[in-house]
Amino acid sequence: MTTETSCQQGRVSMQSSLQAVVLWGKKAPQHSVTAIMITDDQQTVVTGSHEGQLCLWTLSPELKISAKGLLFGHLAPVKCLARARDFSKQPYVVSAAENGEMCIWDVTSGQCVEKSTLPYRHTAVCYYHCSSRMTGEGWLLCCGEYQDVLIIDAKTLAVVHTFTSSQSPDWVSCMSIVHSMRIQEDSLLAVSVAGELKVWDLSSSINSIQEKQDVFEKESKWLDALDCRTIRFCMYTERLLLVVFSKCWKVYDYCDFSLLWTEASGRGQFFAGGEVLSAHRVIIWTEDGHGSIYQLLNSGVSKSMHPADGRTLKETVYPHLLCSTSVQEDKQSYPYVMGYMNERKDPFYKVLFSGEMSGRITLWHIPDVPVSEFDGSPREIPITTSWTLQDSFDQHHMLSQNTTSCFSGFQDEMETVVITSSEYVPTLDKLICGCEDGTIFIIQALNAAKVGLLEGSSSLKDSHSHKILKGHHHCVTSLLYPHGVSSKLDQSWMVSGDQDSCVILWDIFTEEILHKFFLEAGPVTSLLVSPENYRLRSDQAIGCVCSHHAVVLLHLGERRSLLSARKHLFPVRRIRWHPLENVLIVGCADDSAYIWEIETELVLQFLLLGQVFPLVESNWKSGMQDVLISVSLGDKRRAQKEKGWPVSWTVVNLVVIRDMPYGL
Repeated sequence: MTTETSCQQGRVSMQSSLQAVVLWGKKAPQHSVTAIMITDDQQTVVTGSHEGQLCLWTLSPELKISAKGLLFGHLAPVKCLARARDFSKQPYVVSAAENGEMCIWDVTSGQCVEKSTLPYRHTAVCYYHCSSRMTGEGWLLCCGEYQDVLIIDAKTLAVVHTFTSSQSPDWVSCMSIVHSMRIQEDSLLAVSVAGELKVWDLSSSINSIQEKQDVFEKESKWLDALDCRTIRFCMYTERLLLVVFSKCWKVYDYCDFSLLWTEASGRGQFFAGGEVLSAHRVIIWTEDGHGSIYQLLNSGVSKSMHPADGRTLKETVYPHLLCSTSVQEDKQSYPYVMGYMNERKDPFYKVLFSGEMSGRITLWHIPDVPVSEFDGSPREIPITTSWTLQDSFDQHHMLSQNTTSCFSGFQDEMETVVITSSEYVPTLDKLICGCEDGTIFIIQALNAAKVGLLEGSSSLKDSHSHKILKGHHHCVTSLLYPHGVSSKLDQSWMVSGDQDSCVILWDIFTEEILHKFFLEAGPVTSLLVSPENYRLRSDQAIGCVCSHHAVVLLHLGERRSLLSARKHLFPVRRIRWHPLENVLIVGCADDSAYIWEIETELVLQFLLLGQVFPLVESNWKSGMQDVLISVSLGDKRRAQKEKGWPVSWTVVNLVVIRDMPYGL
């Protein structure tokens, strides 16, 4: 299995590119599935995870799956996946993360071909391209934790326009593109979080969108239910519309949106999605991974009262359960994300697929013509394939020996040690590993690679080729070799942080402890070096991000703390330095930001709420030289108009600092 690290801020030229080899241990990395899709060529399963990475899985014609690559490019959990091109021409998919990051990936090579960070948190993305009416690579229609539907360019990931609501603008919980062959028109259906169905003309609005004219919905209807999970149009009849809510699913007549049937969920059961299999046949799945196939039977004239408007009575449908999918009973219950693939090119399989927080991928082969048992009871559809990342590791026997096998004389002592952090120092050919018991060992990186890759590598073990540092009494959580980031710092320094909020400065050549810092701010989650153009008392600072919502700056030369920032209400996600203003901006998990004056250890009077940090970050990268922009509550509307900030943002004494490209 390969690993790709992509989406760096700068593109590396071919002349300076390096071929990376990643050595995994016997235990697979954590991959908690939060999004899943199958590509249009039906040869690859793509999963996004809570940890931020994507995994590519090979799908064979026999519906067997195996992991083939991990893609690293997101710093936050992945919320959704979708195709980003005509797959027959370019095998591209798009991923969107909680922090506003969007990446376009080539699933053949694993390369990230485009990345953007916008102040929007997407929960669903649909690709749209009308070759007869539009140029370019198409659009990504996005909805999420913001009003209405965004239109994003599928090539540049720039915002093109917005589908706007004329009444009751709200967040959109799900959407679907309808291609009607009968009227030769494309439409966008969306359901708001309040349960209002809205319909926008899509193909006929292309010119208006390109000319930046407002595009409003052409009709809307309240559906009398909340928490919509899926909306699907029946392309076989062009009449039925399936809408799945968490507590029920409904069938509507697409012509006038009249209700034909409502099916409520069982006690303690929550629906998660559904799909139209064929004319009058649907599949519905639940949050706990169960799928059910229903035949929609015609029940004749409705028994409801006569319509008040004098129209004729509608024919209704009612569902008959044909089949249900089996699930593994010997495992814990995890949240599932599921989807459905129809009409595989050859041999034309129909597949229901799911991913779990445990990392397990499961496939069910759906019969072409689902039928119940002879007695009328639902037939059970067995699991076709179930696989995890760990299964791929076990199948290929990834490493016959782990990194600690390099140690001779310490084999018994190191056998059960769990490595919790690592740092590679290419200039010294050293691999530094921190362990669960507080031990730090330093080995020759090339030797470690040989131990992992070559059989019979016991001859490579040399008692003089490694060092063991003991100074921590708790799990080592982070490591940093400062000279590797800035050549101005001492080549002998190495910094480590542990679970007990202790940071140690080491001399890695003499194995001596130079100083211990006791931060009392929770486990140290990351260590980083200030930029070289940031100078304080002729030395650079080390930033320590701690789990108790704190950031501590250390002066290694003077062996003292410069700043202890502890007033954050939520976990710290990123920090940036500004060399001219001598301030530190701290971004938190709730999308708020704090600006600290380092020398006085005071918080400037401001607060950012809403998804502002990604926009601030993109402004820094744009090269704009504004140092401070102070906006009070009274100036909120003016700032939103002049700066283009959404009206939904809350701004309180807003201070935006730009041109600060350093930090996490």
